Amino acid sequence: MKIAFFHYYHSSAQRGLETYLDQLNLYTSKHHQTQIYQGPKKAYPPSHNLSLKRRFFLDKSSRQIAAWTLDCLSDLKHFNPDIVLALNGGWQSIILRLWTLVNRKKLIIPGQSGPGWDDRWNLFCSPDVFVCLTQAQLLWAKRQISRSKLVVIPNGVDLDFFSPPGKSAKLPISSPFVLIVAAAQDSKRVDTTIKAISSLPEISLLWIGTGPLEAKLKKLGIKLLGSRFHHLSLKHQQMPDYYRSADLFTLCSAKTEAFGIVYLEALASNLPVVATNDLSRRQIIGKAGLYVTNPQDIEEYASVLKQALARKWGNQPRKQALKFSWGKVIDQYLKLFNQLVSS
Repeated sequence: MKIAFFHYYHSSAQRGLETYLDQLNLYTSKHHQTQIYQGPKKAYPPSHNLSLKRRFFLDKSSRQIAAWTLDCLSDLKHFNPDIVLALNGGWQSIILRLWTLVNRKKLIIPGQSGPGWDDRWNLFCSPDVFVCLTQAQLLWAKRQISRSKLVVIPNGVDLDFFSPPGKSAKLPISSPFVLIVAAAQDSKRVDTTIKAISSLPEISLLWIGTGPLEAKLKKLGIKLLGSRFHHLSLKHQQMPDYYRSADLFTLCSAKTEAFGIVYLEALASNLPVVATNDLSRRQIIGKAGLYVTNPQDIEEYASVLKQALARKWGNQPRKQALKFSWGKVIDQYLKLFNQLVSS
């Protein structure tokens, strides 16, 4: 079987989406012939601001992805895959939907954008299969206009790479400290996390991430936390040491977030988590963390962080991560691939 993966930003970004595709391709290639179609190294993901142009995929990034996808079609015809998996949405989804229909191939679109405009469009394009990452996303997808088959397959984590034993990073901030791994964008609420930590005078914060709001958030962190704040931009391969060194992980992002692979990386490192109280986060984190009903309420957020730091978690985080091993996740994908080709 041949499987083609389309991701324009795969060679230029380091986010959860790129981690997901790296792992999916690694495990799938052990059983089938795969090929990743990726854009130029200097292609950077756009802002998440949903402008009118962005909504109708007329912005510069959407047009670049459309042109690039069209350019890939001749090579795609030569590769002749049985299944195409598309990750960039917009024009790419409709282009590859038409290509797979004409060539009698199968199209899979994973819901990595999360409930909202982009994945609503992906469902409207009616791929053969739309992969929901959580049960909450499945409930949302059922309410959309689509004839796609819906399946639930969560993201996975490399339990050998992210594990409690190993080296810990040395940092210029005092313990205990909270770790947040998040892009510098509004939906990740890094600013809210900084403000919550600022009301806990004995606690430090390490923020790992980059993005359009990076300078603004660094300025806020230094202003409110001073020497209790530290910011880094790291490659994915460097991350395990930093998870091991932290006392608590937090990410109270917007409820529209599709999944959050960083939760699994933290849990696999046996790090308890504080996250937004919604159905998706509860499915991912389970009893290995505590939840904030309204992350914009700084007092509530700070109180939950304090409770989580005071609790003895034992091995509960690592046990929760075991449910999301890539071994289990890839079995579901391989089963899906076989079902599609044989149907």
